Amino acid sequence: MRFTVGKKIGLGFGIVLVLLLTVFVITLYVLKNAESTLKKSIDTNDQFLKVGQPSVFQLNNLKKDLTNTHMFIQQWLEVEATNDASQKQKANELMDSIVPADTIKINELSIRWSELNNNLILYSEIKKDISRLFGDYNDNVRTQLNDGFKSYKNWDYFMLKTLFEMETEPKYNSLMVKMDTLISNKNFEANQQQLQSNTAFKGTNNNFKRLSVGVLIAGIALVLGTIIIALFTTLSITRPVQQLKKILVDLGRGVFPKKQINPSNDEIGEMSVAMNSLVEGLQKTTSFAHEVGQSNFNFPYKPLSDDDDLGHALLKMKDELAETERILEQKVKERTQEVVKQKDEIDNQKSKLEELYKDVTDSIRYAKRLQDSILPPKRYIESLFPSSFVLFKPKDIVSGDFYWMNKIGSKHIFAAVDCTGHGVPGAFMSLVGANGLNAAVKEHRLQNPGKILDDLNNYASESLYKQGDENAIRDGMDIAICSIDYKKMLLEYAGAYNPLYIVRDNEIVITKGDKFAIGSFNPYTKSFATHKIPLLAGDIVYIFSDGYADQFGGLKGKKYMYKQFRETLLSIKDLPMEDQRLALDSKIETWKGSYEQVDDILIIGVQIN
Repeated sequence: MRFTVGKKIGLGFGIVLVLLLTVFVITLYVLKNAESTLKKSIDTNDQFLKVGQPSVFQLNNLKKDLTNTHMFIQQWLEVEATNDASQKQKANELMDSIVPADTIKINELSIRWSELNNNLILYSEIKKDISRLFGDYNDNVRTQLNDGFKSYKNWDYFMLKTLFEMETEPKYNSLMVKMDTLISNKNFEANQQQLQSNTAFKGTNNNFKRLSVGVLIAGIALVLGTIIIALFTTLSITRPVQQLKKILVDLGRGVFPKKQINPSNDEIGEMSVAMNSLVEGLQKTTSFAHEVGQSNFNFPYKPLSDDDDLGHALLKMKDELAETERILEQKVKERTQEVVKQKDEIDNQKSKLEELYKDVTDSIRYAKRLQDSILPPKRYIESLFPSSFVLFKPKDIVSGDFYWMNKIGSKHIFAAVDCTGHGVPGAFMSLVGANGLNAAVKEHRLQNPGKILDDLNNYASESLYKQGDENAIRDGMDIAICSIDYKKMLLEYAGAYNPLYIVRDNEIVITKGDKFAIGSFNPYTKSFATHKIPLLAGDIVYIFSDGYADQFGGLKGKKYMYKQFRETLLSIKDLPMEDQRLALDSKIETWKGSYEQVDDILIIGVQIN
């Protein structure tokens, strides 16, 4: 039997429906039990609140009123008094209204007392005992002693007291025993009812807890069932469709699948069989086309059917290509001699180009020697800054970055300069920059870094004829220049874009330069600011161009960035200066990897001892 897509989807929805019905039935069943338990708890609680507890209360009231009645009757008997004495009035009120009212209330409650015990019989006996006791009160006290003091003067009074003690007192004591028994019984029943009510409410709470757990379990089962159905649908329907889609997309890109689809027993399986047949036919056609392309015109090929237009077109193409190849072979023979002649001419042109390239390269290498001549030698650097390093990595043979150092008076001056561009254009600008710095310090005797940059800007503008010319070249320089007075432990800094870093303890103190470049404005229209910074022993001063931070590399081919550059400086601050140079060089080479160097790299580091 074929398990079609429709049957699979129907089965999935059927299972979900069964799970939903199961959740509904479980919920309904638990709710039914909870409703029954709740009704039972309400009935029990109602019995306790409206019958049990009030019965105990009224019985205690009756006992109290009987006790008070007996006490007032005793006072009536023993204390000679007029008829308006308080004990006589209270006794009359209790016997005539209060005690009867108590029994009426208890009678109303006793209607709902259980008949499974002897409480009703006991209460009936109590009412009879009350009637007999009150009869004695009337006959022996109220009737006999109702004439004020005269009643107490008769010899019968002593007989009444004796009769009261011998007959009435035992009846009262017997009544109290029965009252205590009934009160104890009803109190026990009330406690049992309260216990049953609490148990019933607890049962209701447990039922609702079971409902919550049942619904949670059923919900989890529903979610798991849905997930299983979704996985089943994905594996049996969605996944084969995705495989077919992938094959069609790959075929659209000219890529054949590596393996065939295993067909299932449904409509998607039929499409899979058709797709496998199509791929197989296309692979045979591709092999045939490949062999024909290799001039193997005898390769066997048979169209898929008489209606296979592509197959018949390929057979016709094979015959036409065979004829075309024969014609081309003839033309190739004719052109070979001409090509041989052209090759000799090309070889001559190649030799001339190689000679020209050598001349240009030699010129650039000579230009590098000229540029190297403007850079201070290592011994001169060590004489000015014994604890220092210079990391200089030109992008090309010659560089647009250069470093410059000098001394005037007690001030040791050094600068890191980044000219516009790199290679030969940058090298020409570096010559202008070096000459301008030498003129500012050696000829004009300037010591203030800001003044030196102002003078350099004037020199660059005059050298490149920028003043008043709107079409002048807009080349310039970014620079950081510092002077250190070791006696005063004072550093003066000025910058055109390029900042100053000072590593002090575990932090980097950053001083930013002005945001305009050398040669970007007419002389005397702007001035560079000089920043004065007191130095401490152990400080490390860094100035640099932007080549290090702008280098692309790493796993994602991103820039190194200034944040990572600062982290690197902090990580190597305790190394000797030459080791710092080697560490920075190794770090950027590892970061760069297979990427090309994008700009000249220059970093100068000076440690204050």
